This record gives sequence, C-alpha cells and structure tokens, in this order.
Amino acid sequence: MNFCKYVNVFQGSGETDLPEPKGIASTWFFIKAQCGNTSPAARLPFGKMSTGPFSGGYPTGYGSHLVNTSGKPGHMKEGNGLLGFTHFHHSGTGGIGYYYNYGLVTPYYTELKKYEIKNESAEPGFYAVTLEDICCGLTVSGKAALHRYIFGRDGGNISVDFSNDGLTEQYGKAYSESSEVILLNKNTAAAKVVMQGIPLYMAVRLHSSFVGMTLWRNDQEITGDELIINEKTKDTFGVRFNLGQERRALLLVAISTKDLNTALSDLNSASADFDSARKKAFDEWNRALSKIEIETDSKSLKEVFYSNLYHSFVKPCDFSDESFIYDDGAFVVDLSTLWDIYKTQLPLVFSLFGGISEKICETLIRLTDTLGFMPNSVGISSNVRHEQQQARMLGSYALLSACRIGINVDPHRVLRTIHKDLYADDKKDFIETGRCASATWILDMADCCAYAASLAKELGETELYEDFYYHSTKWINAYDKNTGLLTADSSYYEGTLYNYSFRPSPNIEDRIRLFKDQKDFISALDKFFGFGQPSVEQPSDKHPDDYIRKMMLLGRFQGFNNEPDMETPYTYSFAGRHDQTCRVLRAGMEYMFTTGRGGLPGNNDSGGLSSCYVWNALGIFPVAGSEIMLIGSPILNGARIHLFNGNTFEIKVYNNSKENIYVKKAVLNGREIKNFRFNISEVTGGGLLQLWMDKKRGSEC
Repeated sequence: MNFCKYVNVFQGSGETDLPEPKGIASTWFFIKAQCGNTSPAARLPFGKMSTGPFSGGYPTGYGSHLVNTSGKPGHMKEGNGLLGFTHFHHSGTGGIGYYYNYGLVTPYYTELKKYEIKNESAEPGFYAVTLEDICCGLTVSGKAALHRYIFGRDGGNISVDFSNDGLTEQYGKAYSESSEVILLNKNTAAAKVVMQGIPLYMAVRLHSSFVGMTLWRNDQEITGDELIINEKTKDTFGVRFNLGQERRALLLVAISTKDLNTALSDLNSASADFDSARKKAFDEWNRALSKIEIETDSKSLKEVFYSNLYHSFVKPCDFSDESFIYDDGAFVVDLSTLWDIYKTQLPLVFSLFGGISEKICETLIRLTDTLGFMPNSVGISSNVRHEQQQARMLGSYALLSACRIGINVDPHRVLRTIHKDLYADDKKDFIETGRCASATWILDMADCCAYAASLAKELGETELYEDFYYHSTKWINAYDKNTGLLTADSSYYEGTLYNYSFRPSPNIEDRIRLFKDQKDFISALDKFFGFGQPSVEQPSDKHPDDYIRKMMLLGRFQGFNNEPDMETPYTYSFAGRHDQTCRVLRAGMEYMFTTGRGGLPGNNDSGGLSSCYVWNALGIFPVAGSEIMLIGSPILNGARIHLFNGNTFEIKVYNNSKENIYVKKAVLNGREIKNFRFNISEVTGGGLLQLWMDKKRGSEC
C-alpha cells in the first residue's frame, strides 16, 4: 500500500489556519506561537542528512516568518522567496538558539539573489521547486544529500556557501569560528568550519561536464586551491561551479562531525542516480509509515494522520560513530528538546522501531556517564546545558518508558543512570531540601523517582528502590494543601500553575485527595478545560502587549498549542469521569488539527505535537515513565500497529462517529477494562483492543 500518498510534507510549515472552534474548544487559550514550524526538507526516517529550501525564515530556514514566540507570526517584508537550499534543519522548534542551515547551495546565472517560488512540490524524501527557469530537485541517499539542477539555458552556475550558519543577517545569523576550504580535485571540494562550537567537515562533488570550479570569498573569486580563515569573521566563502553549456548537474553534499574522511566516505557510498535515490527514499518512508495501518473512510483524516505520523519520524537524527561528546558508538542528535518529546514522540518511536530506540537509550546513558548529568536537549551544539532550566530528569522518563515498552536496554544500567542524574549538581536543592525554584521541577523529579522505584523493586534493586522511594514522597512539597493545586509562589515555564496541576502521576489518587472531595477536583478540571466558561480570543496584532499575560490568569487549557498540559485530558479517568476525557479529546481532534500548511495549532517541537495527535487518534495514550496505557476516544474505526518486536496490536472501534464520542465498553484480549487503563506490556505483547462507542455518557456520570 502507498502510505506516502497521504502525507502532506508541508503540513504545519505555515501560519496556523484551523477551523473556527466551538464549544469548549473556543475557551482554550494559545500562549505560544501560532505556527507549526515544520520544514519540507527531503530526509529519511531519523536520517542524518536533510536538504531543503532556504529563505532565511524563522526558525527552520523555510517560509517568511519573523522571530516569534507567541501569537500570529510576522512576515519578512521581502516575502517567501528562496536563497537556495541548505542542510540540517530543525523540525517544529521555536527559539532554540541555533538554526543549522549549513552548506547553502544556490543555482544561478549571473548573480545570487532571492528567487520567487514556482511549482513547489514535495513527498517524503523529495522536494522540488522551479527558480526562474531552473528546475531544482532534492533527495537523500544514505548519509548524503543529492541536488539535481536542470537549467533552462546556457551559462549556469552553482554556488556552495560553506559559511552559512542559521538564518539571515536580519533575522538571526551566526558565524563560523574558523574555516578552511580546499579544492581536492576537478569536481570535489571540502571545508572544515566550526559552527556552534562543533567542527563540521563538509564535502561536495559535482557530477557534470562543467567548465571549472573556483574558490570565492565575499562573492569575489580568489586564486589557488585553498582558503584558510583563522578568526571568527562575518565573511562569506565557498566554491563556485561554472557549467558553461552544460544544463544538467547533480551535486552531492555530505557533512560529518567526525572528520573529512568520513564526509568523503559518505559521498563515495551515496547513489549518483537521482531517480534511484528518490525511489529508495520513498520506499524507506513507506515502510516506516506502514507501521500503523488505519481504518477510516475519510480521505482528509488519512492525510492528517499520516502527515502527523511522518512528522513524528523525522527526529532524532542518527549520528552514530560521529559523537562530539564521547567516543564512537550510538549517538543521536536533535532530542530538541526532551521537554517536548518525552511524553509522546519517544514512546511512539520506542513502540515501533527497535534499532533507533536502542541508539536513543544508549545516547542518553552515555551522555550521563560522560557529563555527569542528563541534558534536556541534544543538538549539534557545544552548549550541553541548553534548555536545562525547562524541567528536570526528562531523559530519565524516556529511559523508563523504553524499559516498560521492552526495548533492548539493560534496566539495571538504566536505574544506575537515573540515580546518577538524580544526584547531579543541578539537583542539589531537591536532594537536600525537597524544594526547588519551580514546583514543576519537584514534580518532575518526585514522579520520576516513583516510576524508577517501581522498576527497582521489580528488579530486586533494594538500595535503589529505597532511595528512589524516599525522594518520590517529596511531591507534596509542590502543592498548596489549601487549594489542591501547585503553589502560587513558583516560577512556571510556558504556562501557569494550572497547566501543570492536573498531569497524570504515580500519586494521582493522593493528589485528588488534596481537594475537599472528588467532586471538587472534577469541578476544578472542568473550569480548567473551559466547561461552562465564555469563549476567548486568541492573541493577534489587535491585542495590547500584555494581553497574553492577562489571559493566562484565567488558568485555561492551552488547547494543544503547546506541550505542558497536552496529557491532562486523561486525568479525568482517574476521577471516574472518562466521559469528560472523551469530550476534551474529540474537541481537540475536531478543531485543533487539520490539513495543509496551517494544520497544526502550535510548534511541532521535533514531533512532540504530531505524535500526541497520533496517540489521540488511535484512542490510546502512554503515561511517560510508567507501565500505564490510557484509553481515550478514538477518531478512527480501527488500526493495526506493527510493533518493534514483530508483534501486532490491533484496535477495533465499533459504532464510531462524530456523535458517538464516548467509550461504552472496552475489551482487551477478551478481558473487559473498567477503569480505562491497562499495562503497556499488553500492547507490546500483541493482541486486540475492542472499543464500543456511544453518543450517551457511561455509567460514571
């Protein structure tokens, strides 16, 4: 089956354009940017290389967006043109601080300029566009990127700018710290540049009967076959290929963080047949997308589902044997940031793919061994503490999820790694006092310790169990016992205390008991999700500068515009109100996700948001770090999930419709599930989950 035909690679690459929300969805408030920030770059699933269109737009290098963190994004005055094509691109991130877009390749005739976009198209593993009369095609082969250019007339040139780092001068650009460019032979050039503190080795080779290749600096041709720049400079530099009367050219590009020989080896092993490479990339994507087969009669639903599934598989990137932090071995980058992906995207990847999952786990473990702590973000940057203040122990949740799902990773080693991270210097406040500057950090660590304690007990790791359990009890310090909510005298990242007060947790029953009674807890949840509340206006240019700050005081659900509270709809299930879970999820699926460039409600953050959609559409949702899988309200008629271990987990949904949103009955492998949760091992072991839907609420009401 051709799953790729349902993928819109451009989904989420533009400004958010969603259906007008109604009901409770109209009460949710977006505090973050209203754009998905995805890129249509050609890439392989979890592939090292990507090659895509470059406009200088924020933050992926594609589009016309200006720097933005909230509301509708502004647009570049020069519009949505292209400066050429670049390599390495973030997916769905916002202000991450470094923006890649290395090795800027531009086809042209007499002058470099910003081209108008014509005839733009893409599919998984392939991107195409016409610039003036130059037909441009991009794909990937192994660890190299392929550029195919067909010029409409003689006199074509191809420029490779090795100095490009980030976006454009006006909108955020960085500069290399030192550089060296060498012409190796008549059609191959190489460069060593230091970007974001990391040496990059770039190699390019042109397959064409061209006239010649020269070095250039600041658009001026220079003689010789070597250019050395020993200082940090704003100069631009690279190589230029002059095609003469040749109108077709194939350019291969490889970039390594290890050494030049590795980059050249990647060039040598790549296919020089563009069409063959494109087909191979397409087939590889089709195999990845076939991991989940869905049942629905809706063509638009298929597009939304498989587009989101596609964007769930572009990160992280496999840089194995090219680590710039520790010795060779498994190494992945663009776990950017773990805050956005540990709850949804990584559990989805772990469930479906064994190989990359093992590499992710090994990366997290070896990072902790080497650095003495586990970073919250791993990118191609020397700043290993990037986003370290967002949250605590996120990678530890990921490792615990991998263990529970059954990935081939030593659980005893995982527990020792988590324990080492727990006692890292940046967590002394929690260890010594049980309190932190942010109440969410207390919950992050206490809950992680509870899940680690559970695993340690099962494995007979008594000392680790006792220590993890002791620290898990500190969750109470995050809460105001008078309100049952998190404390007001705390800092909160990308939200308020309300966005963090209702997350599912290992002590959820005790947390509910902080309220006067269960009914009071449900009322607080209802208010948070907007039941009975007036509609709100999303931030726009017409609102005053302090509008978002004032509206945040409402304490309202962010409506999948951001990740801090995206799992909270499932908390109703622990209070006997699964019907409310269904109402919130169905509203989210109807109004917050759609087809096209504006089809995402917020930053996709390396697939964190797309994978949330995938889980919700299937009707099941993982509790990160634990063995618990929760039942939601599926919008599909069924699905077959082909797991990493060769087993298949099937979901069959009966009487499903837009009106029948409530799960009347759930049966897993012949056993009825009354509390809408089950063990994740019952997924990975294969089997059948049957869900009967109804328009009437269940008996819990």
